[in-house]
Amino acid sequence: MTDLTADQETKQKITAWLEELPPQSLTVVAQFVEFLRQKARQQHPLVVVAEKEAPPYLYPTVVAPTSSLEAWGKLLDAGYEGDALADTEALYDEV
Repeated sequence: MTDLTADQETKQKITAWLEELPPQSLTVVAQFVEFLRQKARQQHPLVVVAEKEAPPYLYPTVVAPTSSLEAWGKLLDAGYEGDALADTEALYDEV
């Protein structure tokens, strides 16, 4: 497949996707395209990562040792223990 054919197929996909979007989304698409045009005019390199090479999304987490769980239990004063599900259901029963 030549680059020209691949470019034409990509443009056709984008056009089809645009047809599926609600009208409100077109403003966002236009802003993104304008952003890309500005970067091209400034000759900023565009780095493309193939989907197969892209890592899966990783959630930013901080690993904590299991021994820290005890400290979490001591954060609240006495009187906060109970059944959260029962308390929530009681709130809805009152409505």
